[in-house]
Amino acid sequence: MSAPSYRYPPSTNTCGNRGHGRKPHYDTRNKDIDPSSYITPNTHHHYRRPLSPVSVGDVCNRVSKVSFENNNHTHNSRIRNRSAEPHHPDKPYDNRPPSVNAIRSVVPDRSQHEQIPICFRPDSGGTKGQVITLYTNHFKCNLSETLAINQYTVHVNVFKRGKWCNANKRQHNRFEIVQKILQREADNLPFVWFDDGNFLYSRELLLDRARTYEITIKNQIYQLAIKDMSDRVTVDDMWQYVRSKTPCKRPQDLIRMLETLLKQTIRSRMVCIRNQFFEKNQMLYDGGPFQNSGFALAQGFYQAMFVTQIGPTLTIDTKCSCFYRNIDMLHFLSIYLGRDLKINGAMMSADEKRALLRMKCLEIITVETRHTFNKMVYNIRGFGDNADQHPVTIDGPDGDSRKMSVAEYLVEKYDIKLKYPRLPTLECVNKGAQNLSYIPIELCFVEEWQIVDRSLMTTEQNAEKSKRSILLPEVRFNKTMMIANERNFNNDPYLKHLSMTIDTNEMLQVKGRVLEPPNIVYRNNRIASVTIGKWLMKGSLLQQTTRVHKWEMILVKDGKREPGHMDMQKLEEFCHMLPETTRRYGIQMNPHFETKIISHHQIRQCIYDLHASGAEFGLFILIGDCPDSYQTIKRCALQE
Repeated sequence: MSAPSYRYPPSTNTCGNRGHGRKPHYDTRNKDIDPSSYITPNTHHHYRRPLSPVSVGDVCNRVSKVSFENNNHTHNSRIRNRSAEPHHPDKPYDNRPPSVNAIRSVVPDRSQHEQIPICFRPDSGGTKGQVITLYTNHFKCNLSETLAINQYTVHVNVFKRGKWCNANKRQHNRFEIVQKILQREADNLPFVWFDDGNFLYSRELLLDRARTYEITIKNQIYQLAIKDMSDRVTVDDMWQYVRSKTPCKRPQDLIRMLETLLKQTIRSRMVCIRNQFFEKNQMLYDGGPFQNSGFALAQGFYQAMFVTQIGPTLTIDTKCSCFYRNIDMLHFLSIYLGRDLKINGAMMSADEKRALLRMKCLEIITVETRHTFNKMVYNIRGFGDNADQHPVTIDGPDGDSRKMSVAEYLVEKYDIKLKYPRLPTLECVNKGAQNLSYIPIELCFVEEWQIVDRSLMTTEQNAEKSKRSILLPEVRFNKTMMIANERNFNNDPYLKHLSMTIDTNEMLQVKGRVLEPPNIVYRNNRIASVTIGKWLMKGSLLQQTTRVHKWEMILVKDGKREPGHMDMQKLEEFCHMLPETTRRYGIQMNPHFETKIISHHQIRQCIYDLHASGAEFGLFILIGDCPDSYQTIKRCALQE
């Protein structure tokens, strides 16, 4: 006899469905209610803000400007590595928090056309100011020049309904499944590691061995299928990039694979969120401004690999982040409404539903349920009818159907009697599914280790977070060294397999000079003091300026649309007004200018031509949504 299936008719609550159409039939087996988640050792007054996880998304930052004594160490096209593709903003749920415990690297894929030489520090230049030495939070990594790593595309499947299906990450622990298979096949497979995505890595060739491996875990059959070798990288490619005097492809694939390797052993005891790590069993701080807020602070560290003048380095820094507390949704919603939902008949008004739907966090957070065999994770879409009113249609094996409420269905299916059946259900969707689920609020919990966006925090909460993040140089130095020693890299079996070592005994250092803050003297003898690189200019005239004889206006297209006639007319009006505006401050600009229209891939050549032509000024105007173009312009202008 087949298991019964059921369907939901559209909710009558205007706050719930928000225009969703009729729902198809669902199968309820093993499901929820329905089937459908720089430090100076002697400088106290210079604080450095901890590295942001977003900063590692720009590979140019990985080509660090850190400079040391050059080591005397001595590019072929490869198949694209997609183990950590950047998230596209046009995809749904682009504001969802990153996955917890994901060990894939966050190094994004870059355009094949983008080839930039490594930056070298000008340590030998300049004599002004006080000479100092700075610790960099970098530790040198040692790798054999003959090291080569193979990348294999793999599929992790589960046997369901007579066929192999992809093992969904939200329902199956893919990493644990693969680890158990690798442990069992230790005598048949060489040393390999998995990135918790779609790739397996090894120094050896795997395609001449068995291509599929099966294992049974909790009465479910899983399969690891090795499809093909999708990439091969070598350390020699990285050294060619470091020593090259001309632009060449950055060795980001190697860095991506090594970052994945560094996360293997730490994953079992720590929460890994992109390049941030937090102890699982630590006590989160929910006092002070975080009391009764649903938020809490956790201490951890940041870790990422870079390519510098001396080769690969590992940077480690302290980290303090704010998370949603792992509490039940009844408590969480009560905090935001300012009243206990359990009292006054345990009901919620339509106005309260609308107020909650306007909360940004409800669109971002994920919730979990624990009353089924597998923990299910959902995203919230809105609210449905009350649990004792929301209808469920159960389809039996003989084609007959019967209706009941969600509350009645839970009693029949899971033997769960709701305490607050008059509260509305949550309209949820499971990632990877299209159908909606209507789950009682009291059965939902806020999934743990979800980072809170700063815009959702109060001024007092942000101040408390900054207070715990910004440390004195000595404290931050000691904490960073303690983290590096506790990681015990040189006893890591994964690093030993690659003969990779990390010098954690001492941070790498760079030379620097502390300049005296300047005084800016304007034409009217007004002196402006500089504070952290800023000063007031309003009402002042420049003492002496250079005349701009030649300049250009460059329009950068985003590839989606061409600039129209109105666009060009407005831009030319702006450029004709610009010389008149700058003249008020004493800057003389030639009113005649040239106009160019280029694409993103022509930016580097355009800046080179602009410099070669003797132009003093280039005005780049970005048409459409093109953040990559902005970053490319800034990099090229600064580095070249």
